[in-house]
Amino acid sequence: MKKTNFASTRTLTSQLAIFFTIVALVMGLVSYMIFFAALHWSEDKVGERRIEIDKNEAIQRFIDGENGEISIDVLTHAYNDISLVPLKYHKYFKGRDSYVGEVGYGNESLMLYFGYYTNNGERNPVILLSDINQIEFGEYEIVYASLIVITSIAGLLLVFGLLLNRLTQRLITPINHLIEQLTEQSGNSTHVFDIPPGGASEFQILADQLNQYRHDIHNLLKREQAFARYASHELRTPLTIVKGASKLLERKVSDDFQKRQVVRINEATLQMTTMVDALLGLVRYERSEDDTVERMVSKDEFENIIELNSAQAKDKNIDVELIFHQRPSVKAAPAVLNMVIGNLLRNAIAATSQGVVTLEVSTDSLAIRDNGPGLSQSPNQDGHGLGLLIVDDLCRRYHWSFSIKNRPTIGCEALITFQ
Repeated sequence: MKKTNFASTRTLTSQLAIFFTIVALVMGLVSYMIFFAALHWSEDKVGERRIEIDKNEAIQRFIDGENGEISIDVLTHAYNDISLVPLKYHKYFKGRDSYVGEVGYGNESLMLYFGYYTNNGERNPVILLSDINQIEFGEYEIVYASLIVITSIAGLLLVFGLLLNRLTQRLITPINHLIEQLTEQSGNSTHVFDIPPGGASEFQILADQLNQYRHDIHNLLKREQAFARYASHELRTPLTIVKGASKLLERKVSDDFQKRQVVRINEATLQMTTMVDALLGLVRYERSEDDTVERMVSKDEFENIIELNSAQAKDKNIDVELIFHQRPSVKAAPAVLNMVIGNLLRNAIAATSQGVVTLEVSTDSLAIRDNGPGLSQSPNQDGHGLGLLIVDDLCRRYHWSFSIKNRPTIGCEALITFQ
């Protein structure tokens, strides 16, 4: 079962709709209860005011000589003798000098007034019972009024719902539209970001800025690729001349010192050629990363890399050991792989004074271990020169994971994990 992410803008519209619906329903229910209570309160107040008016007429008639039970109108009866009042109402008289209110339940409820009046210095009670049910709202009127209230609330809910939908279209839909374009067109540098019609103007500014940033990044990548491609081609001609001249020198020199200089020239030329090939391979990879075919790296290629980068190890009498478990699969060209592993090997050899430098290769990773002082005691913890920076940059471009750390006993370990 798919779990709903309530923190996502994709579900924010539904969340807002649910939230405002619940709020509207609660407010509608409260409004209806307030209306219903106000309706009954107003009916009671009307009944109280009416019986107060009838009280004055009853007192005047009692003063004029009428006694006992009198009829004020078809709804109201007045008494000046408590004993004439039905017994069920006597409890409202005990311990009180006055009382006004509705008594009883349902259809048997009446409006009751109890008080006193003075006639010739004598204090007499006055009681009025009024059948206000005949003038209050009946069931039909209450249902009709309730329907009016409910219909009004429903109309307001509809209006608020339409306003909410319009608001989400202006504020949330453009965000979701931009997110979809960012995820679906992440590798398409020519895609132009846009927003749906009716979106807020700020989102159009955001889309324009995204288009500008993508255009600038695309131009930077193009310039970088062009520089690497043109520089590589321009370097091939002088490298070819140097290689040809060194071959001619090899035939004529006889002095040991001169022979060593020729060897150094050949090694430097070979490293430069490898770097040029790596740059060209990197440019081709960045231009068509998805079309680049993976290749299996053989043991012979690793042995050749060790041979090309272990000249300093021979001078220091350090052994470079290859532990080969299984062939890894990579997209990098041989020159790129030579540049990555060669930098790590030369750093490891430079940091090691004696012992063994080990290159261990498996199907998904390779590790280079040395017996040097480790990173914590090294003068430059980032490695020797720009070697590790180059390795880290190349690993990022090929989506490899690169790390270097101290070993538990001595030296450090550089680990590359192929992904």
